[in-house]
Amino acid sequence: MLYLIGYALHMLVSFLFFLLIPFPFLIKGSLLDEPGRFVLLLRIYKRIIWLAHGGVIIALISGFMMSTQWLSVWFVSVLIIWLFLSALLGMTAKMVRIILEKKEEHAKTEEEVHKLRLYSLFLMFGIITMFFVKFILYI
Repeated sequence: MLYLIGYALHMLVSFLFFLLIPFPFLIKGSLLDEPGRFVLLLRIYKRIIWLAHGGVIIALISGFMMSTQWLSVWFVSVLIIWLFLSALLGMTAKMVRIILEKKEEHAKTEEEVHKLRLYSLFLMFGIITMFFVKFILYI
């Protein structure tokens, strides 16, 4: 029963990270659209990123609960990718926060937007890599 609960939590968190995949493309599209859409997008994704931070901890705990071989190459590679994802998630969240603060002060945000696009793109590639590595055992 504990395994099923851990699995359900793990899948819920993976859905949160799945929502982060289109973020770099949405940033690009919202910058070309009305100026208010970009700020709205950042406010929406600020909440998703906040939930994903909690999801990192939940996925780590549930992953340990579901795994039987903690020293396998697969498990260690998943942990390394998870650390990479956590760092990129933090850097993306920081850029979102800084851009929203600067937008309220009507300051220029070109450099921060460039960093946000870069971090979110790396985050997207990391998430796709994580999904690939997770399912490579079944291929």
